[in-house]
Amino acid sequence: MAKKRFPDLMHPIGGAGFIQFWKLYFDNWPYSLLSFPSRIFSIIAVILRVPFVFLEKIKHKNAVNLQEIKDGPIFIIGHWRSGTTHLHNLLSQDDQFAFVSFSRSIMPLDCLGKLRPARAMMKIMMPKDRGMDKVAIGPDTPQEEEFALAALGSVSFLKCLYFPRNIEEHFNSSVLMECMSDEERESLESAYLYLTKKMTYANDGKTMLYKNPACTGRMTLLKEIFPNAKFVHIIRNPFEVFPSMMKLWDRMTPSFSWHRSASINYEEITFAFYERVMRAHLKDRQKIPDQDYHEVRFEDLDSDPMKVVNDIYRSLGIEVNKESMVKIARYIEDQKKYQKNKHQLSDSIKKKLMERWRFALDHWNY
Repeated sequence: MAKKRFPDLMHPIGGAGFIQFWKLYFDNWPYSLLSFPSRIFSIIAVILRVPFVFLEKIKHKNAVNLQEIKDGPIFIIGHWRSGTTHLHNLLSQDDQFAFVSFSRSIMPLDCLGKLRPARAMMKIMMPKDRGMDKVAIGPDTPQEEEFALAALGSVSFLKCLYFPRNIEEHFNSSVLMECMSDEERESLESAYLYLTKKMTYANDGKTMLYKNPACTGRMTLLKEIFPNAKFVHIIRNPFEVFPSMMKLWDRMTPSFSWHRSASINYEEITFAFYERVMRAHLKDRQKIPDQDYHEVRFEDLDSDPMKVVNDIYRSLGIEVNKESMVKIARYIEDQKKYQKNKHQLSDSIKKKLMERWRFALDHWNY
């Protein structure tokens, strides 16, 4: 399905720590010949960053370890392609929140300096948008923390894109709590605590606003790690999610994959993954207090975003700041120019979707 071309030279794995990188590298060997330039570039990036990682650890380790997490984090969750990025960008306009930027998510171990050379290279080599949906990206734009988790050596959904030959294994171990071993749970907990303390420290104690579709099935574990965590779940019409998800695989896998992926049945993967993560979410939802959980529909966010924002703040007990509301309103106005992708589904896919995702169609009244 995916077009045959070289993976990106500036691969996110290049932002991993030295030990974490080589563990990832050998755990997922062998690789396709097409990935050789990307692998070499990543190896060079990892080696060049070693002194910066060491210096940052020496300078900030004690302060990061002592950093308290008083509130939150707030997690924006929802199946991939449901509008989590749009909602994250929207709420990130509120200055009471801190977010993980693209550059810090890619290089979580050496992200507290000015990173001038790395940022300059990112600006040159990064695309202007995500390709699959024309959402603008840059070194300072809000990014999901899943990139940082992978770079820190944790289980991560992104390994499904990096190493798709083992896609089932990586999905189950990173997204579904019942499939995680004790070691994998500990790796995720350790990475989240480190990242949250570090980002809270870097942002003067502000509440972290995370956005991560992979956390849609992780709520109970995240509540154990962060007792004050709150969740905003966004749901979207499954008939829109399916084709958009297929486009994600088509655009992202060739850019990130170090494995051959042409033989993978992404249609079946999309059907199966949605079933698993959404059923897990519905099960875990019963364990989350109502005051810590709010659900929104993408269609409502699209038609009346300011009302959705106010509902989120009221439901979760978030303080409303007039200046921040003005910034959010300005961002909403700017986004009116954005054109969403339009998708067509074949009759056979529609039929299969109505059969396999019937539970979701019924539960959310689509």
